[in-house]
Amino acid sequence: MIRRTLRDTQKKYLKENKNLKILDLGCSFVNYWPEANHFADIDDFTEGFAKKNLKFTKIEIGKKLPFQDKEFDYIILSHVMEHVENIEDFKKEIERVGKSGYIELPTKLNDNLVFGCDDALGHKWWFEFDDDTQKLKYARKVDALEKFLSVGSITKFTKIFEESLILSFYWENSIDLEKREKFSFDEKITFKSLIKKYVSKKIRDILSKFKVK
Repeated sequence: MIRRTLRDTQKKYLKENKNLKILDLGCSFVNYWPEANHFADIDDFTEGFAKKNLKFTKIEIGKKLPFQDKEFDYIILSHVMEHVENIEDFKKEIERVGKSGYIELPTKLNDNLVFGCDDALGHKWWFEFDDDTQKLKYARKVDALEKFLSVGSITKFTKIFEESLILSFYWENSIDLEKREKFSFDEKITFKSLIKKYVSKKIRDILSKFKVK
């Protein structure tokens, strides 16, 4: 089962259920969830988390997670799944070691605005949620728009336009995931073309003020 939720709703739930064994997977050392009590990442943050008296496990790309079946009550995946190449295998591993959790993903719009996410470990998938079938659908990422915002910039916009930029889900027992056909576009929209249209509109607005009535 998977359904839409809000980050704040899930954070409130975790704060009210401190007895849960919670894993923040793909946590990094900057944006980890303080509500979690176990952390894991492909980068080694053992020393940093040890200084905070927090448990950390380094994981390997493409390998099984080093945890027991249903070891965690709740798993946090905040901006992780879009980076995973073998997403179906990864999903099965998450279902194996966890009972429930939270998934946060960028929307297609978000992914087409932000630069710096296209390296080897960058974003590989686009996601959308089918409210009729209650399934999370994914397809290969496509660049439909030339990116022009930094991660820091989009974070500021997210506070205002969260629904347009972020997908948030709660899952329990299983993650209903389904691959869909690849998105296609006739032509990539360039930043230059957007600027030209913007400038052209501004010039027309200015000239219209000087028209003789």
